[in-house]
Amino acid sequence: MGDVQLHKTADMKGLKKPTMILGFPGTGLVGSVAASQIVESLQLAFGGYLSSAEFAPLAAIHNYKPQPAARIHFSDKYNLVVIISEMTIPVGSSLEVADKIYEFARSLGSSSIISLGGIPMEDEKRGVYIVSSDAALVKEVVDNKLARSIKEGATTGVTGILLAKGSLDKFPVTTILSEASEEYLDPKAASNVLRVLSAIIKIPISTARLDKESQEFTKGLKEVLVKAKISKKKGPSTSEGGSMYG
Repeated sequence: MGDVQLHKTADMKGLKKPTMILGFPGTGLVGSVAASQIVESLQLAFGGYLSSAEFAPLAAIHNYKPQPAARIHFSDKYNLVVIISEMTIPVGSSLEVADKIYEFARSLGSSSIISLGGIPMEDEKRGVYIVSSDAALVKEVVDNKLARSIKEGATTGVTGILLAKGSLDKFPVTTILSEASEEYLDPKAASNVLRVLSAIIKIPISTARLDKESQEFTKGLKEVLVKAKISKKKGPSTSEGGSMYG
């Protein structure tokens, strides 16, 4: 305990009360995928990373380049800081990670923290929800029919801790959650939270790639289901085989 470190590798003095966006793995990997799309779409610069002996020993590889799995990106132009993790934060480290992020946000004079994530999908409508310590923001989002509010429930992990801190300190901490599949990476859900985020922060964020991936996946899934039905009608196969992926 007590070994989580936040390392800045760039000068962020050009930021003026930036919005801080968080994207961590969860249902449908929505948070990580959405945050990654922000970094790619807005071409945010690398600004640092988080480390801990409790973190999984891995590196993320993007554009042929290895990077820390939990890292910081920023943009003076858009006045944004994005903290993205492509590994699950250990439960035992959640409090420390939340504290480090909160301290970092306050040190930058951040105007707010917004976390992106997913919740288990109840139907194909894929609703989007908002929870925030900022009641005025919730009212605005709900009134504009961008998302629905949650009256009762619970949010765990780093986001849950930050929401509680924000509520106690009267500091704006928000989470945007889209219904997502629990079975696979869900680009459609990531696209849905980005549309709401874009409306809130008034910055256009392209979701074209995510929407295309979602359409291709849906088409592929339908083809698999059709083939499975045909195979079932023909009876069990007598051939043996296996598959490999990586």
